[in-house]
Amino acid sequence: MFYQLLLMDGRLNAVADHPKLKEEIKMKGRVFFAIHVLIVMMLFVMTIIHVVSAQSALDCSVCHNSNYQLWMQGKHSQTQGDIAKELAEEWIGQPPDSVIHGSGAENCIACHAPIAVTVDGGMTEVQALEHFFTTDNGVFSQNTVAADTLNWPHVFCTTCHNLPADHPTSMPVFSYFNSTTAQYDSVGKISSLCGQCHGALRFKDTDHLTYNAWKMSKHSLTQDDVAGELAEERTGESPDSVILGSDPENCIACHGPTAVLANGGMTETEALDYFFTTQNGKFFTSTASTHQDQWPDVSCITCHNPHNPEARSYFNSETGNYEVFDDAAELCGQCHGSLRFPDTDHRSYNIEKGVGAVGVNFIETMPGITCTSCHMSSGEEDTNASMYHGHTWGIFVTEEDGSRTASCTSCHQTMDATAAENSIQSFRAETQARLDSAEQVFQLADSLMQGNDNAALVAKRDEAKVNLFLVNSDESGGFHNQHFQLALLADVIQRSNEILNVTSVAEPQNKTIPKDFALLQNYPNPFNPSTTIEFTLPYVTSVTLQVYTVLGQEVETIMFNKKLAAGVHRIPFSAINFGNGVYIYKLTTPEYNQTRKMIVMK
Repeated sequence: MFYQLLLMDGRLNAVADHPKLKEEIKMKGRVFFAIHVLIVMMLFVMTIIHVVSAQSALDCSVCHNSNYQLWMQGKHSQTQGDIAKELAEEWIGQPPDSVIHGSGAENCIACHAPIAVTVDGGMTEVQALEHFFTTDNGVFSQNTVAADTLNWPHVFCTTCHNLPADHPTSMPVFSYFNSTTAQYDSVGKISSLCGQCHGALRFKDTDHLTYNAWKMSKHSLTQDDVAGELAEERTGESPDSVILGSDPENCIACHGPTAVLANGGMTETEALDYFFTTQNGKFFTSTASTHQDQWPDVSCITCHNPHNPEARSYFNSETGNYEVFDDAAELCGQCHGSLRFPDTDHRSYNIEKGVGAVGVNFIETMPGITCTSCHMSSGEEDTNASMYHGHTWGIFVTEEDGSRTASCTSCHQTMDATAAENSIQSFRAETQARLDSAEQVFQLADSLMQGNDNAALVAKRDEAKVNLFLVNSDESGGFHNQHFQLALLADVIQRSNEILNVTSVAEPQNKTIPKDFALLQNYPNPFNPSTTIEFTLPYVTSVTLQVYTVLGQEVETIMFNKKLAAGVHRIPFSAINFGNGVYIYKLTTPEYNQTRKMIVMK
């Protein structure tokens, strides 16, 4: 090649007839060509080394400044001080090799700065620990501090992004830089990338089990629920109709918002079509999950912006952007409340915050307690309750020895988990009893309102319906902010009774007669000492009303074989001579008998 270039130069013509000189020039050409190839190869290798082995030297802020600034605000950019503190407190007298490979080893480098092993041309994890933290005579001491802070990479961008040599022509791939092998390990779903260090995917004996906890939660098991609902309730509808139609239900937004990032990016409608089977473009009775390996569930990065995980952030699948919230409850309320979707039937946030009630003053059962106080509580050090970091979102956590802990005990310190569970069940039973009563009296009032266009009564019924819907849309079984739920149900019963009182006088008799026998839940319940037992009769009949203990012992006969007219009957009852506990009341007619529970609580 070099020789051919010289032939193009007129100076070669002068020596064209001298064979020795001509051969010498050829030889020099070959040498120069070999040098040229060697230089190119060296430049190529140096480029690869620069990109792969020393990526901490890259300045990602040039093109990705907003994400870089977010990273700078988060803990991923501030890891060296934490390690220095732990080495100075827990590894006194131990050399770096013992920390990495010894008994009770804790590989600080692997998760706090894995690409530290690429600094200074490359080093092992042990060498990196020794390089970046001071020792006394080769062992860590109480004086151990961070060293060479300028080159410490923290959890830099290229820890989780495998940057190709031709970037930005090619985009980075989510991967985990393994500091032991100095190579990238591929990962499946994005949450499993987080789980390398925030879970036991790489280190089985780690005390960071956030990912493991998430895997046990419903947040990691959302696809089949969506498929089931599409098959049961959306048969014959297209993905576009489900997301944007007259009765929309945006399954993607709350059950897998980061699904829109799959396949290079897609809309919510496209994601619904991609992850769930259709027939001729419409959902059908056999609609099922598909592309399960790409479905993210409610992934880590749904609520954590990966560039600043500490900020409370919600990934909006419609805009593709993160929305940041000061209040953790507002983050939960995007999906467990009506903050994003006003028509949702998931309203736990509304119950906790008093949003959406009609004519009922807000009550806080436990002032200052929010969603995360109970659902993301921590526990004592080295317990699952601590290591899970609240990511099962459960009130109760099972420990390694089979015992259980409860978030309730962080405030109610005289309780254990069993007492906490009993208390919760008591709350739920009380709310359920009131709910049963409210639903029955509302249904009766609603049935009597058919064809009635009295504006005041219609408004009263509609307001009762809103408050009843609010309670039914709470998903705690009646435990969330129970005093407020009871107040809502009391309002439903009051409005319904007002409708019944008016319609029984104003409407013709044939419209006020109930169609069926019914024994309603007593109200109030629990009670002390008085309550009201309500029942309906579709025609004149003989009625017996009795009260029993839960063991079946009769304790009082309120009425026996008494003939009553058709209609709604409300019978006052006093338990002034009864002890605390659950009792059974029974309505008997020749045609009907029914029982219900009531609770005396003094």
